[in-house]
Amino acid sequence: MTQNNSHDYEKEFAKEAEYLDFVYKKMLQSRDSLDAFVKEAREEGLTFVQKMSEDVRVDFSSFSDNMDTFSTIEMKNREIDQMNSRIISAEKLLEKVKRSLDAPYFGKVDVDFLDDEEAESFYIGINSFDDDNYAKFVYDWRSPIAELFYNNTTGESAYEVNGITIDVEIDKRRQFVIDKDTLVKFFDTSVSIQDDVLLEALEQDSSSLMQDITSTIQSEQNVIIRDTKHPIILVNGVAGSGKTSTIMQRIAYLLYSYRKEITSDNILILSPNEHFVSYISNVLPSLGEKTPLNMTLLQFVGRHLSMELEDEQTYFNRISSQDVPKQTEIIRSASFIDFINDSEELILHHMDFFNPVLRKDKEIVSTEKIIKAFEQTPDSSPLIARIQATRQLLSSNWERRMTKLAQKSKVIDRVMSLPESLQQKFFNELITDDSPQTISKYAKRYVQIQYSQVTRDVRGLAWINLQGIFEKIYFAYTQEVYQFNPEGILSIDEAVAFIYIYNRFIEKLSLTNMRFVLVDEVQDYTEAQIRLLVSLFPKSAFTMVGDENQAIFNANIKFQDIINNFSARSENVELYQLVNSYRSSGSITRLFNRLATNNDEWEIVPIRPAGNEPKIVKVDNRTDYLKLLEVVNQELDGKALTLITKTMVEAEELEQSLGQELLERLNLTIIPISLSKGLEFDNVLIYNASNAHYHSQRDKRILYTASSRAMKNLFITYEDQLTEFLQ
Repeated sequence: MTQNNSHDYEKEFAKEAEYLDFVYKKMLQSRDSLDAFVKEAREEGLTFVQKMSEDVRVDFSSFSDNMDTFSTIEMKNREIDQMNSRIISAEKLLEKVKRSLDAPYFGKVDVDFLDDEEAESFYIGINSFDDDNYAKFVYDWRSPIAELFYNNTTGESAYEVNGITIDVEIDKRRQFVIDKDTLVKFFDTSVSIQDDVLLEALEQDSSSLMQDITSTIQSEQNVIIRDTKHPIILVNGVAGSGKTSTIMQRIAYLLYSYRKEITSDNILILSPNEHFVSYISNVLPSLGEKTPLNMTLLQFVGRHLSMELEDEQTYFNRISSQDVPKQTEIIRSASFIDFINDSEELILHHMDFFNPVLRKDKEIVSTEKIIKAFEQTPDSSPLIARIQATRQLLSSNWERRMTKLAQKSKVIDRVMSLPESLQQKFFNELITDDSPQTISKYAKRYVQIQYSQVTRDVRGLAWINLQGIFEKIYFAYTQEVYQFNPEGILSIDEAVAFIYIYNRFIEKLSLTNMRFVLVDEVQDYTEAQIRLLVSLFPKSAFTMVGDENQAIFNANIKFQDIINNFSARSENVELYQLVNSYRSSGSITRLFNRLATNNDEWEIVPIRPAGNEPKIVKVDNRTDYLKLLEVVNQELDGKALTLITKTMVEAEELEQSLGQELLERLNLTIIPISLSKGLEFDNVLIYNASNAHYHSQRDKRILYTASSRAMKNLFITYEDQLTEFLQ
């Protein structure tokens, strides 16, 4: 930097530091003012409620007095509601101000509106901030004007507001590193999001739940985050490209952009595992948003099926195995789902898909009665309509039966003879009036309680034999009998088929409120699972992210097949590629680039500096392995080392072999690849990458995934001969 440039930088630094000091003090004033308002309002609220109870004279002596009293109560309740609304708004604003005090903003863009006026400066932060006079000091990163900060270059540009495109010129883009009210440094850059700032953010401790990435959104991620034109988005992003971060930012952006139309209740996130559910639930609050409905596909399926499902560990053990049963392959396929779609006549032909409704093993509603009710429905109607009509008939018949039952003398006698404790239990009061009319009312309530499970079963379609329908369809498709788990526990693949059948022929699941569905690690889905999501959310917008190179489970799907399975919808799938990798050192990134199955089409671009070269070491026996671990521990100065194995069984065996004392002394953690997906570690050792152990294309993807978990140091051990993928 020349002397003049140094002087200019110092001058600009002083100006920016002065503005930061000004904004920070304004924020402190706002925080204190809001804090005082909330405390005062709460105290006033308590006083108001106490006074209200004194002021409101409850007088029910006449009709006019009743109306006056009700009117007064209603008016006071409205005042309380308004007061609560003001307090809630102030608390939300206070939370945003407190969050912004850590770093009031991270960027600035100087914009020329081509109107012969001077360029205007817009400071960009995680939240907007203005004063009582509506002077805007900081703009929310999701606001339309902030898009200019993320656009590609200075010079001619444009942004959109309410569907109107505004042409501008970007004169300057400036990025800041700020700690509270201290300006650490700034950068001016012609291209968006200079890597100096990004790399500084990447150097932060990776153990934190989520670094603040709003200031380091790259232009290719920004396009995805702000894409509201394409209802179906598919992102194929390499390891460390920020796929999950992009999903988080996209959710925050959608909640901001559609804040008048949707809330977090209109968004569903499907996370790859329960760890990520917890992880993501801690991220969105840091972005100032309430976390949407967030669950794994296994949890989602479990919500819509009353049968027992496999747990997550069983599921991951199953999809990590080499072998896939033939019947599992069949029910995962798109062709089986197509066959289900065309199975209405098959189901109607057999007419044996009803179960009796039981109470204490006694038949209350027989199969014959259900069939009779079904046969009363119009045979020209679709099966799903006939099922719903049958439910209505059965419910009406059952209500009449309960009414008749309540009129029987033995029921009335039983109600009359109930001890006081049971009267209280059944009716929440004692029977003080034994007139026939009153006793009849109690008898009906008694019957309703005693037979409440039957009522739930009739209304809840428990009389539908869903498993029987599945078995008939599977046999018709394969001419083979489907073999279920003898313990009665369903796999997720079976559950997906069950729910698809239920939604297609029995009852449409009510999921219409979901405007946006976001799927992480989509490469681990099956075609049947994708088809289920398409059928359950026919009008929802989808954002799906994954990495074809990380399709390491026996349950997986090619991205072209994802696109094909959305063909039932008229909208095209917009495919994005993310090839910049921000997680690992340059040397580690270059290694897993060699393992990418599609590296002949494009190369992974490392963003971090080269760092230490990965070390590949041959070990002949357990003694060699223990010596190596000691050496690595010294090289890392005792820092944590994560050992990644190919399978869960291998992880358990290795843990037992090394022993707890050694693991603790050398700061070692052992984890199978199935549980390490999506995670990152400073230092990684891949266990036994021998040719005998890693030889298939799926094994190559496992190596790619394992090596891309490492951020700073990567060690690879092998026995006998190194896998050909690393030679």
